[in-house]
Amino acid sequence: MPKIFISYPNLNRQKAQMKIQPILKQYHFPEKVIDILAAAGINHLYPPQAAAIEKGILRGKSLLMSVPTAAGKTLIAELCMLKTILQNNGRCLYIVPLKALANEKFEDFKGKYGSSLGIEVGIATGDLDSPNKYLSRYQILIATAEKVDSLLRSKAQWLINSLNVVVVDEIHFINDGTRGPTLEILIARIKQLNPQIQILALSATVSNAPDIAMWLKAELVHSEWRPIPLKEGVYFNQAIQFHHHGTRLIHEEVADDLSKLTLDTLRGKGQVLIFVNSRRSAQAVSRQISPVAALTSTPEEKKELMRLAKEISSSSDATKICRKLADAVACGAAFHHAGLKPKQRKLVEDHFKKNVIKVICSTPTLAAGVNLPARRAIIRDLKRYESGLGAAYIPVSEYKQCAGRAGRPQYDDFGEAVIMAKSFSETHALFERYILAKPEPIVSKLDRESVLRIHVLSSVAGGYVHDVKDMFDFMSHTFLAHQKKTSSLLELISQIFDFLLKEGFIEQSGFRFSATNFGQCTSRLYIDPITSIIIRNGLKKISGDHPLPHIGVLHLLCCCPDSPRLNVGKSDYEEIEAFALNFKEEFILTPDNSGILENLELYLSTLKTTWMLANWLEEEKEDVICEQFNIGPGDIYRHVESIEWLVHAAAVMADLFQLKGMPFLLEDLGKRIHYGIKEELLELSQLKGVGRIRARNLYKKGFKKLSDLKFYSEDDLAKVPQIGKSLAKDIIEQITRPIRKRRSSYYDED
Repeated sequence: MPKIFISYPNLNRQKAQMKIQPILKQYHFPEKVIDILAAAGINHLYPPQAAAIEKGILRGKSLLMSVPTAAGKTLIAELCMLKTILQNNGRCLYIVPLKALANEKFEDFKGKYGSSLGIEVGIATGDLDSPNKYLSRYQILIATAEKVDSLLRSKAQWLINSLNVVVVDEIHFINDGTRGPTLEILIARIKQLNPQIQILALSATVSNAPDIAMWLKAELVHSEWRPIPLKEGVYFNQAIQFHHHGTRLIHEEVADDLSKLTLDTLRGKGQVLIFVNSRRSAQAVSRQISPVAALTSTPEEKKELMRLAKEISSSSDATKICRKLADAVACGAAFHHAGLKPKQRKLVEDHFKKNVIKVICSTPTLAAGVNLPARRAIIRDLKRYESGLGAAYIPVSEYKQCAGRAGRPQYDDFGEAVIMAKSFSETHALFERYILAKPEPIVSKLDRESVLRIHVLSSVAGGYVHDVKDMFDFMSHTFLAHQKKTSSLLELISQIFDFLLKEGFIEQSGFRFSATNFGQCTSRLYIDPITSIIIRNGLKKISGDHPLPHIGVLHLLCCCPDSPRLNVGKSDYEEIEAFALNFKEEFILTPDNSGILENLELYLSTLKTTWMLANWLEEEKEDVICEQFNIGPGDIYRHVESIEWLVHAAAVMADLFQLKGMPFLLEDLGKRIHYGIKEELLELSQLKGVGRIRARNLYKKGFKKLSDLKFYSEDDLAKVPQIGKSLAKDIIEQITRPIRKRRSSYYDED
């Protein structure tokens, strides 16, 4: 078993640091690397970093680094990648769980090492059915686990064969029920295809780190050392009782406890992250905190905040949530959750990093995302609603993620993580439950039939396994097999092979299995086999003699397991029923002909989601959709993105099963979903910079086809609302050359 590295205590952290320059010279790094790090203020190695060097990370050893946020995990990964690239002309893969993290790492690595060292840095998070052979040009490729998995499904084994180093950031996501199985399968596949590859796994919250290191066959650096000491405590009755750090009294003259804690931090030139249990709470708390945040902003900061607030609220598609965010931002506060548009979340993150926004109120998902440290992290809510359980305590690991955000390396000598108690008696209980507790161990989530079904098919389709024994042998590389050496797994895999054979995904020749065209198509499209069955059977029910039932197709796709669905409340029943009655002739799947819709709650959820998407296709304003369905613009984005992909999958399936004419009709439906437009705007929507709103404005002024635009000048087009001279000029240039197909986000338009 790999040895655990015992860290130096925080009190001796200056003495413990090791100079980086002699280390880099010892391992023959060029002077330019030393200069780049020195320019970034990196002259010493932290104790966990020094331990990683001692463990052989620069000699090709695999390593798991389980150390707190900001303790230097990423720098070790960078040194490891730079060494193999500059000295061995190697190639590296940096795997992250979230697109936001991929974008952050791409900007960081490209800025530091792109022009200065000539290292080609690339990013891959896009379409999941594209082989992307061009990715082989990059020396550092940053990608989500899903994207790498999709490349391997497309038989891009060249990717793994050519790699020297794989970095797995946030490896604790193996514990995530949604993303974990794919990440685990991917690591197992990499280990199988390239046993000599160097793996560097990074995490801040792994309690069973020795177990994971053993699975990876890696050395282990496991430490609680932090460059900024963390004080954890519980607040009650105007005092924070810290663990081992005494008591801090809060004397601020404001109405509520949360405002007191916030103002106390802001007066000390710190920033605050407030973690709550819901989106609604995040918005409400930001409104509550805004007057407090405004008290400490300088005139220059207030001017910048007003400019930012105007940018958030002034777009033509601004929603009620956008305006609420702008109101909070104008005071120096903000909320952050998945209901916001990606662009707005990025604005909040960037201006918090610049210390312009002082307070962010967020759900705990922010703690698992981009790097946003603050002087004080306040965990207000430790319970949240869980379906079937009611109000349940959040996991210790989630609390530790939130607490780990406390302490800004550039500004603070310490960070504070503060839990808010509701009574004196609760104070001790919260210490025991969270502050003194260890995070839950990471457990494989790969043992569910629904998950294994997907990965068994992808393994056969990719040519990696050919029979039940091959698959079982491959599974021996997984963390699941490492944790639970269970004989029942073989029986489950056998049942899945029987199912895939029966449904036509695979075929058998002797003792060997191979994927059919249907199976290959399903794997390449990165969808659940059950989704493929629903699409296949549903499309074959559509009569070729009638127009494509758009609502029926949307509902068919909303019934697929790959489609996200809206929650349904009792107040929705009457309107959902009215919608269903209005379009009952179009529905392909009903409770009468489909067993998957026997569950009433699921059926109503598919109807409500279809209804929302139908409003989107009818060009309903985002604000109206958000208000009517109690969602945010970011939710519209996710549903549109998911259903657009499923329409694309349906078009591919229609072509595969030779359903004449249907692929083209489905492609047009996909374009309509992408932009949220009626059919008559399909042609105008091809123009870059012209989305649903501007296309409709052009249509109203008589420009109904691209050919109509050729007879008018820039000045004529500029008079159309929201076009302007600059876009008018660009439109004229576009119509004089072929318009390339584009699939940018609909949020890019206005």
